[in-house]
Amino acid sequence: MNGAFIIILLMVLVINLALIAWAITDIMQRKSVKYLPKPGWIVLIAFVLFGSIIYLAAGRGKD
Repeated sequence: MNGAFIIILLMVLVINLALIAWAITDIMQRKSVKYLPKPGWIVLIAFVLFGSIIYLAAGRGKD
């Protein structure tokens, strides 16, 4: 592996971790979310690659 690939991989990892933190913080502050209960969204965010993007695009309730 060359250095550029490792840098890009680390950047994707950091962005993904930031999105996970943002999504979980958002879930905790909302009164309701769409399609799944809050624990279901947390599991999806934690264990599915880019699950946080799925939540932020589709699962946010109206608060």
